[in-house]
Amino acid sequence: MISPEDRFWIVAEAVRGNAHRGYVIDWDQRRWYMVCGPKSLMPPEEEKEIGILQHYIDRLPENVHTINVDNDGALLSTNTEDDPTLIPYYPRYSDTPSLHECPTIRISQLTELDRLGPGVDLMSYVEDAASRKVVFKYSIIVQWMQQIWKEMHLVKSFRHPNLVPFDHVVVEDTDSRVLGFTTTYIPGGTLDQNRHRIFRFGWLQQLTSVIDYLNLDLGIVHQDVAPRNLLIDPTTDKLQLFDFDRSAPIGQVVSSRNDVTGVVFTLYEIITEDTHFRDIPFTEQDPHQVLSLEKWPVRCKLDRDVAQFRAHLNDWVKRRTGGRHVPDQAKGPSTPNMPPPSPMLECHSGTGEPIYVTGLPRTRSEALKQKKNVIIWERPPQQQSDCRCEDAFET
Repeated sequence: MISPEDRFWIVAEAVRGNAHRGYVIDWDQRRWYMVCGPKSLMPPEEEKEIGILQHYIDRLPENVHTINVDNDGALLSTNTEDDPTLIPYYPRYSDTPSLHECPTIRISQLTELDRLGPGVDLMSYVEDAASRKVVFKYSIIVQWMQQIWKEMHLVKSFRHPNLVPFDHVVVEDTDSRVLGFTTTYIPGGTLDQNRHRIFRFGWLQQLTSVIDYLNLDLGIVHQDVAPRNLLIDPTTDKLQLFDFDRSAPIGQVVSSRNDVTGVVFTLYEIITEDTHFRDIPFTEQDPHQVLSLEKWPVRCKLDRDVAQFRAHLNDWVKRRTGGRHVPDQAKGPSTPNMPPPSPMLECHSGTGEPIYVTGLPRTRSEALKQKKNVIIWERPPQQQSDCRCEDAFET
């Protein structure tokens, strides 16, 4: 289930005089809302719209898109006509030769089991008479389309035992438009979620090794190395790194977000369960504060003395910062540009000539009026649906 703090996201705000309008996405229902009210109740950039929508969300009919509130936040009215949903452009699979070597699966073949986060679902499909679980990653908003496109191309190129494997390109049923991709599902929870396991020295070695592979062999920086992005495959007992939506080529990375720093904080957080060194802006985070500590309070089970973990980390950090250097440019897989959308008719000139535009997001209501094929992402709240996750963490 999507956590309450991640369920809602403000896409945009509009202010005119004392009137404020917030455009909010409910990731659980994959539904757009407009929350309208006075600016005195919803000052810009304070995200008050989220609290107001949370208060009413379970009482709204499924066809409501707009709510209006008064100075005290009391509901004045709702509207079913003003649909604020913007629809992103999804390229046709036939126009994406860079994906043609990948297996595809239609979205209708996937069955939802759980909702893991915004744009991330646990799914299953039947293959060779057996059910297979996968993680489906996708975007329903324009802002994340390039991110998904780049991550899909990166993950499909990996061939490494400590990286979660690519599974399928997911396409829409009617026009075979590319919606996202699936990866193998690794049960048992992340190292942040499941802290009952004995953390093995070999997993640290695998982590430093896979970071070397990404940084030094491919010229790629993950930029979000953390316990929440690490899994342990129960069938192989190998550490698995995932979630490459923030990754970038070496030359495009802010120095303070390098992966060596990420590994330092990750090991410290796993062993001590103390995250305060990263509870500040990343530009202010200093790994030397962790490395220079005389003692690390051990709050998890380790298969070796903590001194051996720290010795390996220190040797690796020294080697990475003073020995083998990161390449100046990426040597790994390149990502082609996403195919552009076809021009859309905007209007006609004074002489009757058609005027076309490209690259502008369309509202769903406008596309439906033009009888375009529109992907409807909306779904019932999870508490009303049949999706569920049957896996439990081992203790």
